[in-house]
Amino acid sequence: MKIVQLVTQMEAGGAQRVAMLLHDAFCQRGHDCEVWFLYEKRPAFAGKPNVRVLQMRRPSGLRLIHCVVQLAALLRSVRPDVLITHTYYANVVGQSVAWFCRVPNRIAVQHITVETYPLLAKYLDRIFGTIGVYSANVAVSDAVTRSVGDYPSHYRHCLRRIYNGVPPQPRVHGHDPRQRYGLPLDVPLILHVGRLANQKNQHVLLEALAAVPQAHAVFVGDGEDSQKLRCLAADLGVQHRAHFVGEITPPEVWSLLRVGSVFALPSLSEGMPMALLEAMAAHMPIVASDIPAIRDVLGDAGILIPPEDSKALGRAIVRLLSFPEAAAELGRRAGARASMFQLDNTIDSYERLFHISAAA
Repeated sequence: MKIVQLVTQMEAGGAQRVAMLLHDAFCQRGHDCEVWFLYEKRPAFAGKPNVRVLQMRRPSGLRLIHCVVQLAALLRSVRPDVLITHTYYANVVGQSVAWFCRVPNRIAVQHITVETYPLLAKYLDRIFGTIGVYSANVAVSDAVTRSVGDYPSHYRHCLRRIYNGVPPQPRVHGHDPRQRYGLPLDVPLILHVGRLANQKNQHVLLEALAAVPQAHAVFVGDGEDSQKLRCLAADLGVQHRAHFVGEITPPEVWSLLRVGSVFALPSLSEGMPMALLEAMAAHMPIVASDIPAIRDVLGDAGILIPPEDSKALGRAIVRLLSFPEAAAELGRRAGARASMFQLDNTIDSYERLFHISAAA
C-alpha cells in the first residue's frame, strides 16, 4: 500500500516519534511510505528519506490557504491508498483535504484527550468524526477514548483504540553518555524526556530538584519554555544541577535511559506518552503525574503523584534514591508492563484497520 502520514509540525515530540516509528515499521513490511509535515518548527527529521515539509514556518492567513492548496496538489499527485494524520490540526486540515481528494482510507489519530484541544479544532474534529470525513478514527489510549464519552454515537462507534508501541530496546555501545553531555559520573541522574512546554510541567521537577541535593536532573528536548526553565533553575539555585541537552536522536535517548537513576514525568495532560513507554521498556523506576493516561499505562509499576505537587515529587525521588532495591523492583515491574505496548502489535492493528476502513 501507498501510505502517507501527515503531522502538523516537525519537532521531536511524541506524536512525531509515533509517526516515524510507524513509517519505519510500515516500510519494513513492504509498504510504500512517506511522512509529511505541514510546517517545520524544529528540524528534528530534516534530511531523512521520504520526509517532506510543506511550509518552513507556521502558516497563517494567505500562507495557510497556500498550504491547503499545496497539500491537495500533493495528494492528487501521490494518490496514497491511506492517509494517517497525527495531532488535531493535521486531523482537521489533512482529513478534510483528503476527503475532497477522494483518498480511500483516511485515518485520524487522536494523541491527547480532547478537552485540551483548542475550541475550533475540537468543534471541527467532533463534526468530521461524526459525518464521515474520517473513514477511521484512532485513540491512542483508554484515557483518550473516555474523553469523547459525550460525543455523538457515530463518532464513538468509528473510534478504535490502538496503543502506541515501542520497538525492542536497541543494544547500546560506546562511551558512557554522561561524558558526551558533560554530566557528572558519580551522582544520581533524574531524567525527563519531552517538549519544554507548559503541558509537560517541568517547573515542578526543577522545584523538586531543589529538595534533592544529591541528584542532578537531565532535560531531553526543546520547546517554547526553554529559556523560562533555565531562568527558573537559576532563580532556584539549581542551575549547576539542571542539564538541558536539547533534542537528541532516539538511540541517544536510549543511552541516557540506560544510565539514569529515576525517570520523572510531571505532565499536566497526556494521551499516551512515548517517553514514558520508553522509560518503562528501559526498566527505569518512574515517578509520574497521577492523571488518567499515565495511570492507565503505568499501573502500579511506578509512583504516582499530584501533577503540581513539587514536594511530593521530591519525596518520591528521595525515596527511590534511598532504597535502591525497591527502585529496582519498580523498574522490573515497569519493564514487564512495557511488554503490553510492543510496536509490532501496533502495526498489526493499523494494518487490520486499513482493510476495515477500505471495506467501509
